[in-house]
Amino acid sequence: MEWRFGDGTALSGGLVSTSGMETDAEKAQEPVSFDYYYIVTDKCTECQGFHETPQCAEVCPVDCCVTDEDHVETESALLQKKAFLHAE
Repeated sequence: MEWRFGDGTALSGGLVSTSGMETDAEKAQEPVSFDYYYIVTDKCTECQGFHETPQCAEVCPVDCCVTDEDHVETESALLQKKAFLHAE
């Protein structure tokens, strides 16, 4: 399923994501896979600033959330991403 930076965030118009991707917040992005669920690294804050634990892992009925060792982020980086995505 396609996704957009603007979905569920305060983002609109042209942007450069925290990973350096240049796009428009409303432009449809290709999914990583059509065969399994995935988390968009550029949008995931591991729920920092919202919840004590990542909610994807809390609600997953089969404990299939796996940490991506290629995308480990500090709490500070996750909070910066939260501020970028959800500017007030």
